[in-house]
Amino acid sequence: MIIDLVASKTFVPDKQNNTVIVGAGPVGIYLAHCLSQAGGSVVVVEAGGRVADTTRNQIATNSTGLEFVGHRLGRAFGLGGTSVVWGGQLAEFDAADFSQWPIAFKDVSSWYGKVYKDLSVHPEGIDVYRNRLGAETADLQPVERFFTHWLPQQNFARIFRKQLVDDARTPILINGTVNGIRFEDGRASAVKVRTADGRDLEIPGRQFVFCNGTLEIVRFFLSTAKTSDVPWKQNSSIGKFYQDHPCGKVATAELIDEQKFRNFFENAFTSGIVKLQSKLRFRPEVREDGDLGISGFFSFRSDIQDQLGNIKWLIRSLRSGAQSSSLASLPKDILALLRMFGPIALRFIRDRRVMAFFDRSIDFMVQCEQRPIERSQIRLGNEEHPIPGMFSIDIDWQVDGQQIMETLNRFTCDADRYLQARGLARLNIDERVRSSDVSFLKTMYDFYHQAGGMCMSDSPESGVVDTNCRVWGTSNIYVAGASVFPSSSHANTTFTALALAARLASTLRAQDQAIVARSHDDSAKIGA
Repeated sequence: MIIDLVASKTFVPDKQNNTVIVGAGPVGIYLAHCLSQAGGSVVVVEAGGRVADTTRNQIATNSTGLEFVGHRLGRAFGLGGTSVVWGGQLAEFDAADFSQWPIAFKDVSSWYGKVYKDLSVHPEGIDVYRNRLGAETADLQPVERFFTHWLPQQNFARIFRKQLVDDARTPILINGTVNGIRFEDGRASAVKVRTADGRDLEIPGRQFVFCNGTLEIVRFFLSTAKTSDVPWKQNSSIGKFYQDHPCGKVATAELIDEQKFRNFFENAFTSGIVKLQSKLRFRPEVREDGDLGISGFFSFRSDIQDQLGNIKWLIRSLRSGAQSSSLASLPKDILALLRMFGPIALRFIRDRRVMAFFDRSIDFMVQCEQRPIERSQIRLGNEEHPIPGMFSIDIDWQVDGQQIMETLNRFTCDADRYLQARGLARLNIDERVRSSDVSFLKTMYDFYHQAGGMCMSDSPESGVVDTNCRVWGTSNIYVAGASVFPSSSHANTTFTALALAARLASTLRAQDQAIVARSHDDSAKIGA
């Protein structure tokens, strides 16, 4: 149930809330769904409005390190949060990605199945996909083909509308920014909220989870550490080890067998209307501790790519509720694509594949993990913030360029051998990649996969949250999302963040049941 704190000036917070969730983005909404599904009492507090947008992304938020655009383009405030601007891609981490984590791969991967089920995605297995899409059998080459699923509806506010957003039992408070927290007897008892029209109120609860995105989570914890005597005041790890995925074009492809290449790499559909994308990665078995994760995919460039992009963005906007400027060009775009309709329709009806057009080029793109480094961090800045008690942040994104270039070199060359061995294509690799020239990094860009800054650790001296995502030094404050990742794999971060949210929901529910049980025991002893 949506409650606008600006319109509902007489709103009275419920003192019986079990869990207060800060942020109504994909992780916050999914966590609320998991808890309410299990019978928990939940309230969600969102800084933005009923429709998520990017208008406030740059407010008191600056990039001071490597060129970085994710803070401007890769997030949104409002109901649904960043899920209104992402593509909806679900990509799993590998076991090798957890070498720097204080928990094991199985502690997270065991929850992927629940997330898939809740999102109505039903994977059939990598070998099934390989056989169906190209009749490929696995071998022992360093590079292998894998697959990611893309949601047909990416806005979590719409995915969980019936189960959560329209449910009167779950208040979702919009237009209210959490800017402080109150403690009683060593436990957090309420979050402080500044409404969009300038009023202050408090939302009480037994447990508090911050799900409002990497940058805003770090801003909150740094700001409150500066202004009040919170348990994390002396934690110097807040904001450190900030990460993203450098992405860029490392090669162009020259086809050997076009039809075979299409069968391998054109997008397909499975589970009804769920899109499936073929990608390349290092086979997990060949990766060693300390190796960077990396994946590659093909981007098809065509004379009609602008028209295709406009129409795809318009469809995505209409589905997700985001605002779009594509309507003005729609007639021209449709006319340009009409001549292509026959081949597109035939390919889809016959094979359930999305026909790719590449009369300009086929680019081989990579998305690479970065080694977490301490000097890559988010700091408080000197600018004023419109919310009292909050401060500006400076994002000083840094990477180990030499290690990234060595990884790009090895992966791209192995990907070329993989493609040629199957008679698909050969790669014309950028000479700077072949020579591991760090100047190539200037052609790469961040991929809006913001992670780190609130890293999980096995001790309070080396991180911000424990293995249950609870903030060190507190008993009932948690963080959910990619900000807790000690390292960030080659994969998009949202799916693993959702798996951690499902895991956290189980933990919170068990702890709440234990609190209730102890309360009943205490009451029984008093009565006796």
